[in-house]
Amino acid sequence: MNVDKRYTDLLDYLVQPKVHDHSGDKTICYLTFRTDMIQHVKQRMNEGWIDLAKHKGINLITLSLHEVLKDFFSKDDYRIEAGEDAVEDEFEMKEVYDSLGENLKNQELLEKAILSKQEAVKKEKNGVLLITDLEAIHPFTRFGPIEQKIYVNVEVPIVVLYPGEKSGSALKFLGFYPEDGNYRSKHF
Repeated sequence: MNVDKRYTDLLDYLVQPKVHDHSGDKTICYLTFRTDMIQHVKQRMNEGWIDLAKHKGINLITLSLHEVLKDFFSKDDYRIEAGEDAVEDEFEMKEVYDSLGENLKNQELLEKAILSKQEAVKKEKNGVLLITDLEAIHPFTRFGPIEQKIYVNVEVPIVVLYPGEKSGSALKFLGFYPEDGNYRSKHF
């Protein structure tokens, strides 16, 4: 099934009353697509997917993880200094990335950004949080652990644009991370 059809199915799922199923009591939906489709999905969002959601009565409020990281790293003095020092050494560059990833995780930057944006979504009629640019969190983390941390605090429907593969109930971030079956969400 192509990604346009799966997106339409996802919207239909959001419109219909939720019945109890294996995905838990929160409405968190992943639109999965191959990594070579990232640009296509971004283009489709701009060319009509957001309008299609509006037509179905869904008000998508976007959170770009790329923008969250860009804002954070632009103010991070360590990233600037360490990155300049490590640019010539592959081992040192890996150490910098690992350190930056630990910093993100320890500060729960992405979790806080999602929960903060949720507050804006709650004020909108039929608001749904749309999380985009997941590829930006590589190599720092994957989204599964983030979902697990925020799950009990989720109060609005969430749609995650997920570049990767679906394998049964498991997801494989970017197509090369190991399969992760710890998601409590609905996958399209």
